[in-house]
Amino acid sequence: MRKLLLATVAGLGVWGVLASDADAQAPVAPSYTVGPMSGADLPGRTTPTPGTVVVRLNGRFRFYAYGAWDQDASNNAAGSLNTATNAAGAPVIGGVSTAVVNAAGNGPLTGANKLANYGFGEYARLYPGFDGIAANGLKYGVSLEIRQDQVSGAGGGLYGAISTQNRARGAMYWRREWGYLGTDQLGTIRFGSVDQPSSTYITGNFENFNDGGWNGDLPALLAQNLVPVWPFSDVGNYYTTNKAVYLSPQLFGFDMGLSYEPSTANVSVNANCGGGSFVGPNFINAAGATFATAANANTTSQGSAAPGCDRLSSSPINAESARRRNSFEALLRYRGSFGPVGIAATAAYAWGGHVLDNQTGVPFNSSPVSGTIRHDYQGLSVGDFGLAVTFAGFSVGGKWLTGRYNGQIGTLLPRGFPDSNAYLVGASYTFGPMIVGAHWYSVDSAGDLGNAFFGRTRKEGGVAVGGTYSVAPGVSLFLSGLWGERKQNGFNFITGQGVTAATPNGNPFSNKVTVSAVSLGTAFSW
Repeated sequence: MRKLLLATVAGLGVWGVLASDADAQAPVAPSYTVGPMSGADLPGRTTPTPGTVVVRLNGRFRFYAYGAWDQDASNNAAGSLNTATNAAGAPVIGGVSTAVVNAAGNGPLTGANKLANYGFGEYARLYPGFDGIAANGLKYGVSLEIRQDQVSGAGGGLYGAISTQNRARGAMYWRREWGYLGTDQLGTIRFGSVDQPSSTYITGNFENFNDGGWNGDLPALLAQNLVPVWPFSDVGNYYTTNKAVYLSPQLFGFDMGLSYEPSTANVSVNANCGGGSFVGPNFINAAGATFATAANANTTSQGSAAPGCDRLSSSPINAESARRRNSFEALLRYRGSFGPVGIAATAAYAWGGHVLDNQTGVPFNSSPVSGTIRHDYQGLSVGDFGLAVTFAGFSVGGKWLTGRYNGQIGTLLPRGFPDSNAYLVGASYTFGPMIVGAHWYSVDSAGDLGNAFFGRTRKEGGVAVGGTYSVAPGVSLFLSGLWGERKQNGFNFITGQGVTAATPNGNPFSNKVTVSAVSLGTAFSW
């Protein structure tokens, strides 16, 4: 007879270096030598006994007090190459006004937006689900993840009352939702909006010493144009899509994972044809392309094949061909101990296709200064490697991500543009209720395609340091420090301006931006 158990905090297991969102979704808490685990997250799960089901409602609340030095973002003007005048009307040598100018490099003296260098932030998440084991050994269950926060301007004035602001910012949405079936002998099949093997078994990323370093919460509190891209597989544009995933049992220290992603659809049972977002009079499809509704009624047709349709296989809209289709991933992992030394290593390969561009009469062309731009996109072809070694509380290792992607895995590249390469090295040390550590990473990519066409590629990355102190079961304090940099000649990171027919050398302003921040955070988890 099946029993129903409700998992409580007391029954959730030993606290220590706790699980990230991906680990929180695992049917049984994984045992990593060094994994993606964050220093201030959820407890391990209670494993049901045969013939029982454990229902859970895990959650987290985090609060941050932070200082941010992202004043590069306060310069929201492009500067001017033309002769300019100062506030007194006198010409300025070099052609750049001492006053702020608009994005075109001229216009009235309007002043600039400016950011304060401190603030508070908080959020909450819920992780409902259940895990069961049948009398015959079949393991099964469901995992859900509910998040909050939709971007919304501060309350009052243009954006409405404070209560309206709170409703918009606090809106809840589904991030992950999946089920699983499996046995210890045959392995596990997961299906739904679920992490692929390279995220589930991510190794060597060293997000374990606080809230995640450069893949933690603090970067979201900074001016986003200054934040270097996080390239690795534990990012939402890659792990949230609908998939079928197979995870094998472990044999002689080895296990493997396979996944198939038919499209970039996620958390939906609808085809979503024509289901993009309406912004004013325009229609924005899933790839970010904008269409005037009056110009082409088909682009906004609800229910017929149109931009934004989940199952779209081809389209005359070039931006749609930047969407992944029929993508696969295969991963091999090894975990073992040699006396006091533990080793974890992964090697994965991701490959696939994309939505085809079927427009006629326009040749493929990536030059931003001649003809109509029509990028010849290619599917993923990416190698993902990770290594971590532990000894007496110390852990060291790193990651390497290389191949056909643009800055962040899952983002496709057109033919003729250079591969991306991302490197990370990290270390951590655990002693008593404390863990401290750091990681450094660097990403070389095409970045802005207009500038990359002329050989001006992007380099970005940063350093994260920090530590976590486990105060009591379910309560942690953590300190975070970040420094990051982005640079690409010809691309203005503040205004997004790049190459045009009139400016083949791109925009010469804000081609290099930096950001740094510190925060003290607290996490309540159950």
